[in-house]
Amino acid sequence: MKPLHMAMIGAGRMGQAHARVLLGLPECRVVRVVDSQAENAERVAAELGAQASIHLEDALQDPAIDAVIITTPTPTHAGLIHAAASAKKAIFVEKPVAHSLEAGRQAVMAVERAGVPCQVGFQRRYDPAYARAKALIEAGELGRLEGFRAVGRDPTPPKLEFLKTSGGLFVDMGIHDLDLARFFLGEVAEVYAIGGALSNPELREHGLFDTAVGTLRFEGGAVGTVEVALRTAYGYDIRTEVLGERGRYHVERDRRPDLTIYDARGGSFDRPRNFEERFPEAYAAQMVAFAQNLHAGKPLSPTARDAWHSLRLALAAQEALETGRVVRVRDVGGDL
Repeated sequence: MKPLHMAMIGAGRMGQAHARVLLGLPECRVVRVVDSQAENAERVAAELGAQASIHLEDALQDPAIDAVIITTPTPTHAGLIHAAASAKKAIFVEKPVAHSLEAGRQAVMAVERAGVPCQVGFQRRYDPAYARAKALIEAGELGRLEGFRAVGRDPTPPKLEFLKTSGGLFVDMGIHDLDLARFFLGEVAEVYAIGGALSNPELREHGLFDTAVGTLRFEGGAVGTVEVALRTAYGYDIRTEVLGERGRYHVERDRRPDLTIYDARGGSFDRPRNFEERFPEAYAAQMVAFAQNLHAGKPLSPTARDAWHSLRLALAAQEALETGRVVRVRDVGGDL
């Protein structure tokens, strides 16, 4: 298979993370990097052996480019999706698909009108353990699905300026866990949440949370919880559990490497410190799937439409957190 020629739009933190993954993938070749900050574009382009540009049109008007990978801040996603769809470029966009449901709805419509493939970056779906659990669930190995639990805790919080524009704890961070809830058990009927500013009380002045717990009632009858926090003292903590009538699937990578050291202080081991250490296989697998499915003319997953539903669930959870009310998911933002 010849490499998929791509343009990377955005050379900030997520762009740099994707660049490190793409360097090792023969299926993908980034030929152009676009960023409004020339120094960012030039630095990442140099790493990838690509051209740097500050102009989006340089990428969208280049007939040699098959697809764009959008790794810019969330509020820019919808506009860039529109532009790429109009240019008939295949699209990979980091989560979430947009910063609001209406912007997301318009992005979905733009993609579907143009008939271009679009995949949204919920990389955990491509992690080997999560993919195996999904296959077993679809094969009926758990029987009736009854419960879901997810834990997502970052080692250190982002800067306050980012948090003010992030959309909230469930939208920026918890959306990964909420997407997995839909991935494994289907749509959520209603959500309730509580939380606080426990590690950084200053956040209260801005109506922000650093810790929250959400409860979910699924349309199929199952119930679940999602716990999210912006600070730990021990590393990156990601756990997911699906309970069924025949058993339980538990996904967790607790240590790196698989070594526990025992000494006079007891036992100790290293944990993954961030998402790049925990999910390198998943980030690679989602890009390989993107390239291979495009070449084969197969559907991409998750699509912009699928990701819109995860965004709606995250916004419903955020509304529940901020208002203290139970929120019916279908009452948030209408439907597509």
